[in-house]
Amino acid sequence: MPFLPKLKITQLILAAGSSSRMGEPKQVLPWHNTTLIGHAIERALLIEETSIYVVLGAYYDTVYKEICHFPVTILKNAEWQSGMGSTIRSGIEAIQQDKLSCDGVLISLVDQPLLDTTHFNALVTQFSKAPSVITATDLGSGIGVPAIIPSQYFCELLQLQSDFGARYIIKKHIDHINTVDALGKGVDIDTIAQYYAITKNNFSF
Repeated sequence: MPFLPKLKITQLILAAGSSSRMGEPKQVLPWHNTTLIGHAIERALLIEETSIYVVLGAYYDTVYKEICHFPVTILKNAEWQSGMGSTIRSGIEAIQQDKLSCDGVLISLVDQPLLDTTHFNALVTQFSKAPSVITATDLGSGIGVPAIIPSQYFCELLQLQSDFGARYIIKKHIDHINTVDALGKGVDIDTIAQYYAITKNNFSF
């Protein structure tokens, strides 16, 4: 097996949305013995030597209370209402302001709880093989996040329009990316019905 360099990856967990289709903050919905956002952070902490930034916005105080005990950097995007692009920008700006040396940023969401540590480690392994190439998730319905964006694309992330997320960058460079299959686990939870269906099928409280 060829030697793979140990790269520095920063994880950016996007959790600033208002969960408008949910009707309540999805970030703090119960998931196993924690919440959706707690689960996302616990999963991120299992990736070795990865700095973690969590960007909050809507329901900031409520969500902050749930995660302030974790060893992560918590950011507040005051412009969260303008869209995911502003949330990504605020995260990249903080990483650069902290002068954090990283080869890429792993962008993830709180509403894909079925994607496990195995998937994230597979993304990191694939990225280590080609650190100048975007490594994204094949969700079946399309290519998207979680994805590792090389630092050479940070300027593009900082120029994202408010209503464009990481998928815009992925689509723009679709001929120059590697993918890892989500194996049917890349389901987004957008409505309370989806939440109950997923929890019913995966565990009982």
